[in-house]
Amino acid sequence: MKKKSAAKSRAPRETTDTRWDHLAQDIVKTLCRRRPILATHLGIHDHDGELPDPSREAVREDIHLAHQWLKRIEAFPTRGLSPDRAVDKAVAAQWCRLELFELETCETWRHRPDAAQTAAYSVLPLFINEFAPLNERLDKIHSRLEKIPHFLERARSRLEEGVTLWVQVAIETCGAVPALFEQIRAAAERSLDHERYQHFYGATLRARTAVQDFADWLRREALPRSKPEFALGPARFKELVKLRELGASPEAIRSYGRKQLKNLKDRLKKLAGKVKPGAKLAEVSKEIRENSPKTFEEALAAVREQVLRSRQWVIDNEFATVPDGESLEVVPTPAFARHLMPFGGYNAPAHFDRVQRGFYWVTPGDAERLKEHNFPSLMNMSVHEGYPGHHLQFVSAHGNPSPIRAAMADGTEFIEGWAHYCEEAVKARGLDNTPAALFVQTQDMIWRAARIVIDVELSSGRMTPAEAVEMLRKETGMDRLAAEAEVKRYTMSPGYQLSYLYGKKLVLELKTWASRKMGKRFTDRFFHDALLRAGSLPLGLMRKELEWRIKEARSKPVAN
Repeated sequence: MKKKSAAKSRAPRETTDTRWDHLAQDIVKTLCRRRPILATHLGIHDHDGELPDPSREAVREDIHLAHQWLKRIEAFPTRGLSPDRAVDKAVAAQWCRLELFELETCETWRHRPDAAQTAAYSVLPLFINEFAPLNERLDKIHSRLEKIPHFLERARSRLEEGVTLWVQVAIETCGAVPALFEQIRAAAERSLDHERYQHFYGATLRARTAVQDFADWLRREALPRSKPEFALGPARFKELVKLRELGASPEAIRSYGRKQLKNLKDRLKKLAGKVKPGAKLAEVSKEIRENSPKTFEEALAAVREQVLRSRQWVIDNEFATVPDGESLEVVPTPAFARHLMPFGGYNAPAHFDRVQRGFYWVTPGDAERLKEHNFPSLMNMSVHEGYPGHHLQFVSAHGNPSPIRAAMADGTEFIEGWAHYCEEAVKARGLDNTPAALFVQTQDMIWRAARIVIDVELSSGRMTPAEAVEMLRKETGMDRLAAEAEVKRYTMSPGYQLSYLYGKKLVLELKTWASRKMGKRFTDRFFHDALLRAGSLPLGLMRKELEWRIKEARSKPVAN
C-alpha cells in the first residue's frame, strides 16, 4: 500500500487572514454576548431574550476588554493580510480607541441616565423586524420585558452625578416609553392564546411600573444632585476629532462651517429671486412653507410617493446599485423618540437579517409643525433618509460580510456625509431641481452649516444650550420647540452634527481623488457602489478601501 506523503497528510496551513478571522470572530462574539441589544440590532439572534448588565462593574469590565482587544489588534501583523481585512483591522483599532475615550476618558456613563431609552430600543427591533414569526418574537420581547425592572434598578447605581439636561431628557423619555409597550401589548393580545397573553400582560405592567419608578427616582434623587456642565471641553473635543481621523482641527472645521454659512445665505438670496422675483427672503420662505399637507396622513402619503419616485430615479439613472429584496416603510416616529426627533429619522434593518426592510420615521405635529413637511422639501428629505441616502447606504453596507464592519464600523461623517452629498448630487442630475426645491435644499444646507459651528462651540464649552437654540432659530427660522429638541440631542452626541456638511466635503474630496486615480475608467456609479458596499467606514479609512477596489477595477479589461 502506497503511503501518503507527509506534505499531503498535514492540515492546511493557517494563513494570516484565517488567524485574523479567528480574532475578529472572537471579538464580535464576546461583544454580542456582553451587549445583547447590539446583537439583536445586528441580526445575531442568540441573545434576543437578554439585557446587558448596566452596572459600573460591567463598565469596568468593558474598559478592560477594550484595552485587551486593542493590544491584540495592534500586535497583529498587517503584512500578509488581504486588503479588506487590513481595513477591518484599522476599523477595530479605531473602535477600541473611541470606546476607551467614551468609557474611560469621558465617563459619560456616570452622567447620562439613558436606561429607559435602552429598554425601549431593546424591544423595538424585535417588534418591527420580521426575522421570525410574530409569536416567536413576542417570546423574546416577553423575556426582555421581565428583565426590565432589574435592569433599571441596576442602572441607578452607575449614575454618580447626572447632567441636568440629560436627566430632564431621561424623564421625558420615561413618559413616552409606555406608549411603545402598549403598542406591543395590543399586538400580543391579538396574536397569543389567553394563557400566554396573561403572562405577557403581567410582564408589560411590571415593565411600565419600573419605568415610572425610574422616572420618580430621577426626579426625586438624580435631578436635585445633577450638574449643569455637559461639554467635553476644548482638549477632549480636540482628542475626539483626532481619534475620528477627520483630518482637521476643531477650529478649522468651525471656520469651514462659518464660511459655508455665509456663502449659503448669499446663495439663498439669489434663489429667492428665482422663486418669486422682487420678494423678500422671509416672504418666499413663508410662501413655500404654506405649500404643505393639511393633515399628517396627507404628509405620510406624500412622503411615500416621493420615496417610490426617488428609488426608481436611482435605478433609471444608474446612480447606484439597489440591492435585491430591500424595502423602505414610511411610518410615524415612535412616541418615545419624538421629543428628540422633531422632524423624523431613519431606522435601519438588522445587518444579518434576511428581511432588509428599513423604516423612515416622520414626526407628527400641529398645523405649524406640518409646514416643515412642505411639498418642495419632501423629495430632499426622502433622498436623505431613503434613496440614495441612509436606507440605500445601510442595506448596501449589509451586503458586506465582515462581522467587524457590521459591529464596529460607524463612521458618522460617512453615514451623514453620504446622505447630504446625495441631496445635492441628485439635483445636479435633474431630480426635483425647481427653484423652490433648490431654495429648500439650500435652507437645509444652512442648517447643516450652523450645526458645524454649534457642534464645535457647544462640545468645547464655548456655547450654552440656550445660545445654540437661538443660533438655530436665527440662522434657520426653526421654531423654538424644534430647536430645543435638536439642541438636547446635540449635547449628547458631540462631533455628530458636524458630520453632515463636513462629511459631504470629505466625500467630495474622496471623489476627486478617486477620479484622478482612475482616469477614464472612473464613473460615478463605480464610486458610489464602492462606497456603499464598503460598509459604514469612517472616511479616514475609506480611502484605504478604495485603493484596493480601484486597483482591482483597473486590473480588469475595459469593456467594449
